[in-house]
Amino acid sequence: MPKKNDTHDRAIEIADRLLEEGIRPTQQNVRERLGSGSLTTINRALNDWWHTLAERVQRRNEHPELPEPVIQLANQAWNRALAYAEHRFNQQRSEIEQQQKQLRESVEARRSGGEAALQEAQKQNARLLERCERLADEKHSLERRILDLEEAQIRLTMAKDQALHEVKQLQRLGSHQGLHDEALIELRVNARIQEEELERIRRQNDQLSKENAMLKANS
Repeated sequence: MPKKNDTHDRAIEIADRLLEEGIRPTQQNVRERLGSGSLTTINRALNDWWHTLAERVQRRNEHPELPEPVIQLANQAWNRALAYAEHRFNQQRSEIEQQQKQLRESVEARRSGGEAALQEAQKQNARLLERCERLADEKHSLERRILDLEEAQIRLTMAKDQALHEVKQLQRLGSHQGLHDEALIELRVNARIQEEELERIRRQNDQLSKENAMLKANS
């Protein structure tokens, strides 16, 4: 029974011969050529053979006696490696392009959101300015109303003082000039009317004072 090292070395030699014949070495065809041997040992030998194949091909490139089947098999392996590398490159490029697209969309969404927020802030600012203008107009109207009420209050005060003065004059005339009864009654009626007018003026004056105070508090 051959030793394990012999099986390993013979498996590598048979793999070389199969390659020279244009046949891809496998566990099955190597074992058939060996006639016996452990599949584990043959598999390990084939792994070593594949790992050293590139190095041996490079060495044989330095020597013109490299068999054509070896060159073809090496070219096939190289082409497969290139195809895999190109596929992997395209896959990674597609992933990067997708990430860039998502990033651009995110930036655009944030930019659009910022513009919308700016427009809303501008609209709100315009509404506030309009409200300030209305409040300024209302304040001006209130100030004008206060002035009108103060003028009316002054006129009522003057009218009250005048009416009070006339009542006192009528009372003095009735008591010192000895007027007859009808004239005295007329004086008393006029005095009563003047007193009622004074009371009306006094109430109106109080109402104007309250309204004036409220307007000043709101201005």
